[in-house]
Amino acid sequence: MAAGYSSPALEDSELTRLLGANDRKTWFASLMAIGAIFGGPCAGFLVEVVGRKLTLMICTLPMGAGWFLIVVGVNFAVLYVGRILCGFAMGMAALAAPLYVAETASNARRGVLGAGFQLSVSAGILAVYAMGIPLGWTWLAVACMSVSSLNVLLLLVVPESPRWYAAKKRRLEAMESLVWLADGRADVREEYAEMERNVRSQSSKGGFSVSELTSPANYRPALISFGMMFFQQMSGINVVIFYSNHIFATAGYADDPKTPTIIIGSVLVAATAVSCVLIDRAGRRILLLVSGVATTVSITALGVHYYLALERGYSLGWLPLTSVLVYVAFFSLGWGPVPWIVMSEIVPTRIRGFVNGMATCLAWILLFFVTKEFDSLSRALGEYGAFWFFGGFCLLSCVFVGLLVPETKGRTLEEIQGHFA
Repeated sequence: MAAGYSSPALEDSELTRLLGANDRKTWFASLMAIGAIFGGPCAGFLVEVVGRKLTLMICTLPMGAGWFLIVVGVNFAVLYVGRILCGFAMGMAALAAPLYVAETASNARRGVLGAGFQLSVSAGILAVYAMGIPLGWTWLAVACMSVSSLNVLLLLVVPESPRWYAAKKRRLEAMESLVWLADGRADVREEYAEMERNVRSQSSKGGFSVSELTSPANYRPALISFGMMFFQQMSGINVVIFYSNHIFATAGYADDPKTPTIIIGSVLVAATAVSCVLIDRAGRRILLLVSGVATTVSITALGVHYYLALERGYSLGWLPLTSVLVYVAFFSLGWGPVPWIVMSEIVPTRIRGFVNGMATCLAWILLFFVTKEFDSLSRALGEYGAFWFFGGFCLLSCVFVGLLVPETKGRTLEEIQGHFA
């Protein structure tokens, strides 16, 4: 919900008056990413020290504090701090939630539950867009704060990751967690034995050192994780979403600025729901490849629209609307949810907190610079050139997946990580 808050909130004249200059409005939207840059590495440390579940519970503290500051904000400085704190919590959750799901879900359901994380993000964005229609920016922040508080209560009923317990040599708690997750219907001794063997082989090497990243078993999954975060953000998804009001205006929606956000949010949710259904059937690689091809074509077509309109004075009113909807749908099918799932599957337990923290940090750094500097890029290359620039990265993402990303469908985490050994 924090990710979608700025769009409806900045439509409120009272908030824009409080912020003042247009540059402050841009910073209000962008500062969330600044907070998230630091939240990811912090979560990477905490998931190893206090556990995956407790890290998720801890992240509600900066989230609640951030929403409170936005509610009581009397000037732009207080609002800025609130956005940074919300972003910090988002960065923590973006690392800890997929990791928790990957370590607690069964092989058959790990993909759908992992994609469920992205589905919940998309649903939160749509919910805040919809609530932004009747609610002003203050009451919208109150609603978001209430939802984040509910998160703590829901986490109380679920167990800690059994793999984290096993890594800490807490055998009894690990077995209890496995039994709870299996709902008492399965014999978990074999699963625990495999988990313990993997943990023992890694713990025999002593404490973690950054020098271990020179080993192919470690640096290959690390580089794949960094690459997926890079291509996810360089696909231009956040630019397309932030630029959607202007794009939709060319298709006849200029009088209702909230219509584009509702349409985009609905497509995000619907396409991510389809991804949840397909990810454990079609596999991760095929979804990434289909998503990469479709986003390449659609964002290139969007660039064609701007080229025709600006250089030839000719406009196809249906083209920008169709391009954006196809782009958002296919991004949500693959490159939206899948990188978070695969990153949590392929990185060895021993280095998972560090690598995932750095990869999450990279994602938020790129998000900030891509959205903040898009206007500069548009002036340098033209609007059509800017969209073709991102289309080039969408095409390169297909090459990256085809050459480097392994299929993880239906395999245990130990089997996946053995692929790189």
